[in-house]
Amino acid sequence: MPGTDSVTARVKRALIQSLKLDLTEDEIADDEVLFGGGMALDSIASLEIVAAVETEFGFEVPDEDLVAELFDSVATLTAYVESRLEGAPVPG
Repeated sequence: MPGTDSVTARVKRALIQSLKLDLTEDEIADDEVLFGGGMALDSIASLEIVAAVETEFGFEVPDEDLVAELFDSVATLTAYVESRLEGAPVPG
């Protein structure tokens, strides 16, 4: 439930659900590379990830935030979400 899980766990769950991955949260490392790595995601997946994050966390990701670095890893995506939730400037 929102508020009871860590942001990282919620990001991982959003990835699993939106991309229909046959993985558990524990099987995805925080430093897991999203594109070009073990998950081998493509550009369509980035749109699905953004939609899942928007739904899970209740905010819209503006176009200017859609940079490649956002999708470097689970950790970079989590850092972005945390910054948005805290109202802080976006890292990077």
